[in-house]
Amino acid sequence: MKKNGFTFVELLVVITIVGVIFAAGVVSFTTITSRSRDARRKADLESVRQALEMCRSLTGSYPVDISSNVTCSVGVVLLAKTPTDPKGCSAGSDYTYSWTSATAYILSAPCFEDGSYQVTNP
Repeated sequence: MKKNGFTFVELLVVITIVGVIFAAGVVSFTTITSRSRDARRKADLESVRQALEMCRSLTGSYPVDISSNVTCSVGVVLLAKTPTDPKGCSAGSDYTYSWTSATAYILSAPCFEDGSYQVTNP
């Protein structure tokens, strides 16, 4: 008498192969999404840096605070809304801006997933 169907060993092998492929896909997806968030953070910091440089070229100094937008002392709004972290940073602040002097600043992303990232004036 011939039985149709799969043996337990065959099913176990197929389930194991599918599990390995699924695990590889999840790891790959996690890495790709992490890299894309970091790329977004870099782009956000670059847009803030450009606005800060435009402000310095207009007024001769960087703004003291950029909590909601980048506004020069002459009243010109160069960046209407300061960008926020794509993941919703849990380290307190999305991006940090430290005004060190009229001609120096430090701009950083505390939630950068691939180490740390910071931008200073050129």
